[in-house]
Amino acid sequence: MPAIRKIICANFLVIDRYLLREFSLNLIAVTGVLWLIYVATRFSRYLGQAALGNLPGEVIFTLLGYSSLGALSLLLPIGAFLAVLLALGRMNSDSELTVIAACGIPNQRVIRNVAIFSISTALVVAMLSLAIVPNVLSGRYELEQRAKMAADTSGLVAGSFKESRDGSWTFYSQGLSNDNQKMESVFIEIDRGERPLIFRAKRGRFDIDSQTGNKYLVLEDGYRYEGQAGDKNFVIFEFETHSLLVEKGGDKQVRDRHKSLSTSDLWTRGENKDLAEIQWRISAAIMTVLLCFFAMHFANTGPRQGRYAGLLPAILLYIIYSNLLGISRAWVAKGVISPWLGGLWVHLLLIVVLLLLFNQQKVSQLWVQYKPNKGHQS
Repeated sequence: MPAIRKIICANFLVIDRYLLREFSLNLIAVTGVLWLIYVATRFSRYLGQAALGNLPGEVIFTLLGYSSLGALSLLLPIGAFLAVLLALGRMNSDSELTVIAACGIPNQRVIRNVAIFSISTALVVAMLSLAIVPNVLSGRYELEQRAKMAADTSGLVAGSFKESRDGSWTFYSQGLSNDNQKMESVFIEIDRGERPLIFRAKRGRFDIDSQTGNKYLVLEDGYRYEGQAGDKNFVIFEFETHSLLVEKGGDKQVRDRHKSLSTSDLWTRGENKDLAEIQWRISAAIMTVLLCFFAMHFANTGPRQGRYAGLLPAILLYIIYSNLLGISRAWVAKGVISPWLGGLWVHLLLIVVLLLLFNQQKVSQLWVQYKPNKGHQS
């Protein structure tokens, strides 16, 4: 620790440590509040699903842990944005930035500390979005699907018949495991009108397709009877493994599974939607850096405007920025624009706007010089 402190003191002045501390404390506070709001929203959603019987109550907190950790890659960019905005806004309203400039410390020193803070936060965001969060979402997806299947089979009782909701299936199992996922001596009758379908198997288990979210009942070592007994076209099949589709996964399951794929798997597959997902993950880190520099401009308010005057335009900028990235992501996935262009045009557009804001006086001077020449020519 003394060596680390010595290095920090040698490379960072008191004002540097003060600015970085203000940024970090605001980041913790803002991200903490946003994280608590997200956790409360997710918790109420899981409670509602558990109350309807669609989710076992014992997995709520595990799913909540997965979801809250996976949300950090989304909360940290806006948290860093608001942290710089609030810290510099307070320092500007309290005339601290004026005192810093009067002491001979140039504005480039503030820009340097914003760059250090934003890049450090962006590296954490990149590590989360590219490596950690996909694994977390994969675990949440698998657990959520298993939990929903356990809720769907909670009414199964060993040694008793059970009908499906629409009455087309009649199910019987002589033995069930504790989680109702594995069965012994399974009998199933499917009503298909004139040609009923009957399955008899020694063992059965429920399984989920990790790609589509489809739920299957997998039967092992059994027979399939098709038709009415005594008919000439009565058919008997013997099988080692037979899968029956219980419930088809929706678009939400497909999207959730795609988000949980690792970055290396997405790159190997190389489809448009896979490249769009990779660009979305990388954009989170780039967004963090650009938003922090935009926060410097929004924090530089007038003396009578107050420290929170730039908060509304900052939020509008974040909404526009994130929506443009979402549109670009959809365009890449649908093949409207090239994957190599992707969200790059959005970042370049924001960089141009940022440069114009930081050089606003020069742009105004050029505009003033251009207007008389234009009038003289006319």
